[in-house]
Amino acid sequence: MEPDWTRLGAELKAARDARSYTQAAVAEMIGVKRGTMRNIENGDIARVTPTVRAYARAVGWDDSSVDAVLAGGTPTQAADQGAGARDIAAAENLAAVEPPEELPLRIQAALREGPLIDTAVINLPGDDDGPEGQMVVIVKGRNGATPEQLKRALLRWEEAEVKLRRTDSTNTTDHD
Repeated sequence: MEPDWTRLGAELKAARDARSYTQAAVAEMIGVKRGTMRNIENGDIARVTPTVRAYARAVGWDDSSVDAVLAGGTPTQAADQGAGARDIAAAENLAAVEPPEELPLRIQAALREGPLIDTAVINLPGDDDGPEGQMVVIVKGRNGATPEQLKRALLRWEEAEVKLRRTDSTNTTDHD
């Protein structure tokens, strides 16, 4: 059976629309141009690339969903809403908000610099009563970074996030 690229594109677009994400927002998140997004959604691709997989993660699919859809199956939502399944609209709003004054000045300054790459709320390990607290992570890119540099920064963050989450296997975090 030949891979159904048009179906994959339509499923990705439907998942993006279901989350109320714009093409531009997802394109920025995964570090590509809108034309690339349009090509993927129209099925004008001939192989599964890291960009296609990043798009799938961005709309909350698990890692096997792209291959499943290409084979005629259905996508599966990721059990852990990891780095690719962020609420992009909330992240965009965060980028436009002035940092709270109660934060240290160095944190306020860092929040004003560079493009927003990602955010996460990670539960701190606790006991039977739940987590002891939460860690809020805001990942920013360098000012003037190229899309490729931002993509590498996102990949490095995804690797670091996996290590952070290993401390609590029952983690039920939300992402902003």
